[in-house]
Amino acid sequence: MFQRTINKSFLEWKDGKKIKPLVVRGARQVGKTSAVNLFAGEAFKTYIYINIEQEDNLALFSRMNPVHELIQGIQLKFNKKIIPGTTLIFIDEIQNSGIAMNQLRYFHEEMPGLHVVAAGSLLEVKMKKEGFSFPVGRVGYCYMYPVTFEEFLSALGETEALHYINSIRHESKIPPEIHATLMKKYHEYLLVGGMPEAVARYAETKSLIDVDPVYESILTGFKDDVLKYAGLAKAKYIQYLIEHASKYIGLPVKYENFGGSGFRSREISEAFDVLEKAMIISRVYASSSKQLPIVNNLKKSPKLLYLDTGLVNYQVGLRTEIMNIQDINAVYHGQLSEQIVGQALLSLTARKNKNLSYWYREQKGSISEIDYLISSHNELISVEVKSGKSGTLKSLHNFIDESKNNFAVRIFSGTMRIEKLRTPNKKQFTLFSIPFYLLHRLEQLLDDVL
Repeated sequence: MFQRTINKSFLEWKDGKKIKPLVVRGARQVGKTSAVNLFAGEAFKTYIYINIEQEDNLALFSRMNPVHELIQGIQLKFNKKIIPGTTLIFIDEIQNSGIAMNQLRYFHEEMPGLHVVAAGSLLEVKMKKEGFSFPVGRVGYCYMYPVTFEEFLSALGETEALHYINSIRHESKIPPEIHATLMKKYHEYLLVGGMPEAVARYAETKSLIDVDPVYESILTGFKDDVLKYAGLAKAKYIQYLIEHASKYIGLPVKYENFGGSGFRSREISEAFDVLEKAMIISRVYASSSKQLPIVNNLKKSPKLLYLDTGLVNYQVGLRTEIMNIQDINAVYHGQLSEQIVGQALLSLTARKNKNLSYWYREQKGSISEIDYLISSHNELISVEVKSGKSGTLKSLHNFIDESKNNFAVRIFSGTMRIEKLRTPNKKQFTLFSIPFYLLHRLEQLLDDVL
């Protein structure tokens, strides 16, 4: 096990004034259980782990009991005294018990000082299927995603590289040889991806071949687990998407006959809904917004993101290509770079779950698109994932011309720099170009610049 940055969110929750049960949401195998286990060992005197997949633990929630009776039953079963403030109770795989999910509200109402965490890989799928929702205001949420580059360096013991990256400021000048070293390490991260078990195996063996069984096990688990809760009627559509969606990362989603499947729009759309609730895929929705708030156009095709680049590389067979390139934007027609950036942007939102957006403009004989729109410092920021010269960013120039914005971000394989530029229509703007290995620090760098 290795430390995850979500631990900061856990600590903020622990030290908060009003403690509500915390629901940790995330896809299967992103490391929820391991992260809570590490947190518990560091922050609490007493830790009680309840896995509801085990029949004897499930029996604790055979019926709705008053909280004081449930606590007494847990104390007797685990032979541990529960003391609010020093005890953490972790209810894992909570989706297996509707009673346990409903019980969370009463922890907050009757024992507000007690720290309770719950997690479940298919929680959203089960809730949708059974029409269940957590009581508003009585539980808190946080969201886990695959391992970031920062966490990857930590897992591999690359402490000097991690220290250097986290010391970079917006005005820093990164020497070419250091940039080349960091990009090489980032390519290594792209090859392995961010599934914690894959990262741990690679850290141990430094062999991608040894990691292959991990990827295969994870994908098989996706199929088994999601199908268990989605029902047989949707089985073949979900299985098809798990196997083939990774080929279409960064591309607009057309539900009818998706990927040449021959399936109808309704069935594929519903399968997308299931996998998005399971956090295995994400959809990036189109927006024509030129100022905040970002308003999505749900009638226009969203773009597709998969859970993790390592799984994409394994399924699509991109590893050899990644090993032999200098510019990440050149891999897989630029689709992989959009996946990388989207995955990183999602990981920045541990306290909230939201869809990403991309900008589009359609005029007669002309279409403009920008890869992502984000909100920062009360401004709408365009994020382009592009290589090449600054003057070739035609869609970005169109956005700058039409919006009130005069600041944009570019993610690329080059070195970090800030440029004062003008669009072809002579509007001045600032372009902040950031290398891929600083994606996890985007918010902090924007704090410096804006």
